[in-house]
Amino acid sequence: MASTDPAKGQAKQRPDQQTALFTRYYDLLVWLTERTKGFPRELRFVLGQRILETAYGCYRYLIRAKKVSDTARPAVLLEADILLDLLRTQIRMAHELGCLSIGQYEQGAGLVNEVGRMLGTWRSP
Repeated sequence: MASTDPAKGQAKQRPDQQTALFTRYYDLLVWLTERTKGFPRELRFVLGQRILETAYGCYRYLIRAKKVSDTARPAVLLEADILLDLLRTQIRMAHELGCLSIGQYEQGAGLVNEVGRMLGTWRSP
């Protein structure tokens, strides 16, 4: 269970789990950046750019969640979770439009699902 540091008003989260989440999310960002560079030109600046914007938007919410008060954290984590769901859909669309092979899709979906489980753990009381 998280405890509150009264001097800072911040929760002392399970640092090992948070570190693992941020490490895996970084892996996801690198993977997405590498894959979207290879999208066909006609989709690179539409779908590829949107995927990266969604992924970095989710990452911003994760960073914000580390820095806000305990009372504000659930709402911030919910926003991150919403963007992660959107990212899941965008990755599936990239596969269906031929931008990602089945193997790439499975790898990307696996990374997103792993991050989602970690995020769910952080969101749970």
